[in-house]
Amino acid sequence: MDIIELQPVQRSGSLDNNNHHAENTAKQQGTSDNRHRLTTNDAAEEEKPLLSPEQVPVGNGGQHHVDGAGVNQDSISLNIQNNIGNKEMTSRVRRSLWKVLCLIFLIALVIGVSVIVCLDDVDEKYDPALFKLPRHFNGSFRLTNQIFTPELLSPASNQSKALSSQLKEKLSDLYSISPALGRYFSSAGISDFRNGSVVADYWLRFLMPLNDAELEKFTLSREMVYNVFRQSLYDQDPELNHPLYIHPASLDMQGETHTLDTQVGSD
Repeated sequence: MDIIELQPVQRSGSLDNNNHHAENTAKQQGTSDNRHRLTTNDAAEEEKPLLSPEQVPVGNGGQHHVDGAGVNQDSISLNIQNNIGNKEMTSRVRRSLWKVLCLIFLIALVIGVSVIVCLDDVDEKYDPALFKLPRHFNGSFRLTNQIFTPELLSPASNQSKALSSQLKEKLSDLYSISPALGRYFSSAGISDFRNGSVVADYWLRFLMPLNDAELEKFTLSREMVYNVFRQSLYDQDPELNHPLYIHPASLDMQGETHTLDTQVGSD
């Protein structure tokens, strides 16, 4: 019997090579698939539209991200509230300003009407044609800057006439511009000069309506006439060397008298 020796088939190497080849092929295909999927995903990400402002998700702190810029929702709400508050404040200020202007206009209107009515009443009450009752005052004052000369003793001398005229004008101006007594003032004059620097005796004449006891008691009282004169002396030119300067402390005035009518007529 012949013995047949079987030769082993050396296929393991081929199988291994085939398996290795198959594995490499599979890996290449997987790599290609992965690359294809990555490329597809990148394209999809690029083609994917941006979220609209309504779809922007709110993260912690209420902060949105739109186009890479952070927008704080709280800040937006605060700005809107501030704008609304500013508009309301502006409206309130305008309304308040109009109210103030209207109030000022009304006050000015009321004052103007009141002044006009009062002036009309005063003019009707104090009609100069009704001023017939005379009231006279007399007194003396000292001129500190005048040197007494015998010529002053004579009312007919030029020196006496000149000084009398100057003092008469001063007294007339004093009472004519007085708000309280100007409408009643009639005339003033100098009756005598005496020694003592120069002491001048003066008289004043006012006219008032008949039967006006209140006017006689207050407005044309001796105290009112005297105080107007004295205040004017304190307000006079402070230059003590003025020739018509009257020393305020030297002013003297007697009460109302009716004995000067003849002097007024002859002045």
